Amino acid sequence: MAGRFKRCLFNYWYYNRSPYSNIFYSEFCKVSNSNIIDQETNSEDFLNAFDLVKFLHTVKKSLIWVVLLFIVAGTGAFLFVRYTKPLFESQSLLKLDIESEATSLGLASANYESAALNNLSGEIELLKSKLFFSKVISVANLDVSYHYYGRYLTDERYKNSPFVVSYKLHNGSYYNRSFDLEIFDENQFNLIYDRNGELVSETFRYGEEISTSDFNLLIEKTKNFNFPEVSGTYFFVINSEDALINYFQNNVKVTPENLNARTIRISLSDHNKYKARDLVMAIDTLYLEYTKQAKNQTIDQKIKFLDSQINETEEKIEGFEEYFEDFIVDNRTTNYQTEIAKTIQVLNVLDTTEFQLKKEISEIDLILSENNDELLNVSPLLINKLPEVVATYLMSYQELLKEKQNKIRNYNENTYVIRRLNEELESEREKFAGILGDYKEDLISRLGDLKRRRDLIEGSFSNMPSMSTDFNKNQRFYALQENFLLNLTKSKMELEITKAGTVTNFVVLSPASLPSVPIEPKPLLIYGGAIALAFFLSLFLILIRYLMNNRITTLKELEGLISVPVLGTLPKYRGEKLVLTKLVVRQNSKSALSEALRTIRTNMEFLNGPKKNQLLTITSTISGEGKTFVAVNLGAIIALSNQKVCIVDLDMRKPKVHLAFGDEPHYKGMSTLLIGKDQLDDCIISTETKGLDYIPAGPTPPNPSELILNEEYRVILEDLRSRYDLVILDTPPVGLVTDAVLSMKLSDLQMYVVRSDYSKRSFTQSIDNLKKINRFSNLTVIFNGVDSGNKSYGYGYGYGYGYGYYDEK
Repeated sequence: MAGRFKRCLFNYWYYNRSPYSNIFYSEFCKVSNSNIIDQETNSEDFLNAFDLVKFLHTVKKSLIWVVLLFIVAGTGAFLFVRYTKPLFESQSLLKLDIESEATSLGLASANYESAALNNLSGEIELLKSKLFFSKVISVANLDVSYHYYGRYLTDERYKNSPFVVSYKLHNGSYYNRSFDLEIFDENQFNLIYDRNGELVSETFRYGEEISTSDFNLLIEKTKNFNFPEVSGTYFFVINSEDALINYFQNNVKVTPENLNARTIRISLSDHNKYKARDLVMAIDTLYLEYTKQAKNQTIDQKIKFLDSQINETEEKIEGFEEYFEDFIVDNRTTNYQTEIAKTIQVLNVLDTTEFQLKKEISEIDLILSENNDELLNVSPLLINKLPEVVATYLMSYQELLKEKQNKIRNYNENTYVIRRLNEELESEREKFAGILGDYKEDLISRLGDLKRRRDLIEGSFSNMPSMSTDFNKNQRFYALQENFLLNLTKSKMELEITKAGTVTNFVVLSPASLPSVPIEPKPLLIYGGAIALAFFLSLFLILIRYLMNNRITTLKELEGLISVPVLGTLPKYRGEKLVLTKLVVRQNSKSALSEALRTIRTNMEFLNGPKKNQLLTITSTISGEGKTFVAVNLGAIIALSNQKVCIVDLDMRKPKVHLAFGDEPHYKGMSTLLIGKDQLDDCIISTETKGLDYIPAGPTPPNPSELILNEEYRVILEDLRSRYDLVILDTPPVGLVTDAVLSMKLSDLQMYVVRSDYSKRSFTQSIDNLKKINRFSNLTVIFNGVDSGNKSYGYGYGYGYGYGYYDEK
């Protein structure tokens, strides 16, 4: 809009010197104002209309870019697949369950069986924990990793390195740092490493200790050393434990496979498939041992305590047995009086009762000192010995402990549910401790009474022989110790049976696999993605080019933009490249271009009738749309029909008509005619085509527009009209200067040339404005340079001659 306004002001200044300046200024400003209104309406139509033919034409023009995109995408995918290190994944499937064989023997308690149930989520967290990974690292021998420099990629030499490194680091910064090792000789190698920012390269022998202030290294050959096959550059890395733990955390996946069946899938990904398989196997094996140890840790502690008690009791019994042997040998008898026997029997009962009381007190002390986990495993035999109220509190406390164990698997320690259970456990323990304390005090009181009674009975035996008393006393303690030993042995057997019965039902449903196909990169996925990317980028490119293409491509598009008729279409010329305008119909009068021009000639007769002495004006919006090409070749076709035709070159700024006939620039022509320097007969030039003449533009004048406005111009046109059947005026582009408007008003027929895939859509506004403002009733459009492939070239002339226009310079 701004450009048209400036052009309007320019023309007002330019034509102010001529008598017709006001007329042209008014008309051209009307054209500009009308453009603003009509352009907004038509722009909406352009955006809403989808031209399939134009779209296909855009696709055809973009084919080279589409092919290039597919080639680039395919090449990129190939390079990615070729030079990306393959990643392998090894998997194993485990079924986890804990069963107690002791239950079938009736030796294990229901509490223990309940505590042994496996929680799948807890096992998964155990397998993913740093503690477990640390144990795997300790047995996996991953402290040093060996790699080989390939041409493009590095390759880890897992278990097949030609050398092995023993090390001792004094400087922790050398962990996780690469040491390059170049094998160039069977007995020597180069060691290259970074020391405080300085690259150090030294030569050593295999088996020679390398000692520095930062580390000690010993590099030795392995059975894989086979020189010269192993020659090349390697590097090894001394891995820290934290780095290895991070490696496992990033590459190990532990996922539940089936919650009901309690199966777990363990997978590990690595660039070396053998390493992936071995590490999964190590995890499976270590988990078996680790699980057994964790489950039997409490039982082992109890068995250890019982072993110590059994050893002490056995030593006491051996002492009693030695005493009895010596007593019988020395006194040769063990028979005492009846009273002594009865007294001894009473004392035995008292001692037994005293022992039982002490044992109960000891057991109560043991219960009070045990933690929550140990209270869960209190023997039912001990519970049955306790008073009913104490046993009830103990079992109630155990139920709360079980409830906490079940809920701690699903809840955090800081959740309200766990805190509430902790409060209840603390309250119940206080109550339980109070009741046990009261019961203990009662036992202590009874024990005191029993001791006093025993002291009274023993006092009555003051006159008995001391030896008899000692013998009886040792005999009683011997029986007690023997009974105590039997109880300890029985308890130990129960625990050992429980431990032996607690087996981890560790079933490897699917052992660690050796992957044969890498999980990454996936060639089919990558190639498919590359093709899809190229396809969408191509589609995007085509759409962008289609939406940004503001040039007229098809006849349908042109007809939708203008309100004037299209007189005909000229096919695209596919002969030799036309650098300048050229008369081509004379070379092949039967070509598609010649037939199209004959069609235009016929349509001219229908439009204006078979009149003689007609005046035809041909113009365009800008230079290069082929108006001179149309004028010359149309004139030749009409001249071949035995009519006299004269082509007048009015484009005095950029004359081209003489070039079409192969002539040099002329010093005579329209410019000299209009100033009266030459006569008309002197300026008319005949051509090789019979009946076809032309008048060149002549020397370029400084004021071509003022010359056209001269009255002499009308006189010349009338003279030419009287001499020829058709006078063709090749005017300057109407979009650049206004010279053509006056010529169009003086002519009988006006032709506006639009070039396919060259003229912009906005140019059509000038066509409509010429008709609306200047009321040119015989204004028509010639669609030049139409490609037959877009099916816009109609009129039934689809010959295989090639369709073309020339590129007007």
